[in-house]
Amino acid sequence: MKRILLSLSTLIILSSCGAQSPAISTNTDGSVTIFNTGNNSQIVTISPSGNVGIGKANPTDKLEVNGQIHAKSVKVDLQEWADFVFEEEYDLIRLPEIETYIKTHGHLPEIPSEVQVLAEGIDLGKMNRLLLQKVEELTLHLIAKEKEITTLQKQSIAIDKRLQILESSSIHSDK
Repeated sequence: MKRILLSLSTLIILSSCGAQSPAISTNTDGSVTIFNTGNNSQIVTISPSGNVGIGKANPTDKLEVNGQIHAKSVKVDLQEWADFVFEEEYDLIRLPEIETYIKTHGHLPEIPSEVQVLAEGIDLGKMNRLLLQKVEELTLHLIAKEKEITTLQKQSIAIDKRLQILESSSIHSDK
């Protein structure tokens, strides 16, 4: 308990603003709330399970913030990453199929729709993995298109040479 009180006193010092001092309340459910005495608003709530809510009365996750978070860095631990895109057996969706999907659904395959994001929010780690997956897929499409362009350029050069030969032999045969 002393450990929590030390943390709470740190929170009190950090969250106090000017002449208004925070008040601590131990609630009947075992949670602890820090109030702003100036307007009696909740600043921080710590649930009995250790969940912390900043501007959130009943946090259901380890940390819930009702407002903007500012940080120099955020680290997200993930269970998988998108490099599976580069494996031989990965089934890369063809561009015409992607175009049809976009026309039908209004977003990329596997990426949540705007309606879904607005209703549920997004998991930043999962979204970063999905975005990287799409970048890697685009890279594979670009590599394939580059090969197609190179092949077409070589064919065009060969056709131009054949045409020049035909034209020059046609000119010589007309004389």
